[in-house]
Amino acid sequence: MTDQRKEVINQLHELNILILHTKLKATRAQTALRAATRVRNVEAARRGVAPLQQLPKSSDMATHMLECLNEEELSTLSELLQRIIDNTDTRLLGEEYAERRKAIHEFLMLNHTDTEVQE
Repeated sequence: MTDQRKEVINQLHELNILILHTKLKATRAQTALRAATRVRNVEAARRGVAPLQQLPKSSDMATHMLECLNEEELSTLSELLQRIIDNTDTRLLGEEYAERRKAIHEFLMLNHTDTEVQE
């Protein structure tokens, strides 16, 4: 069971890297497109022609990754990912609250004993 979890985590890590690369490519493409649009608009303004409208921003750049899944699989994947996110959020918040309580307790103990608090 532990090996399978490690394998899934590795697969999620690989998927995250692919998503980051896809976002980077999309950002580069959008930057180049905006620059080209600005150049065309400056040239159009020099000629006395109305500027061109910028193309709408596309947020569906990474959806091709999920084309291999049907609707039922997408729904299942969405539910599973949401459960993972909820579980992770709950644990991280619990750890964060515990750390904060510990830090507050230590701070109060330092102040209560009249010991100098170091920053």
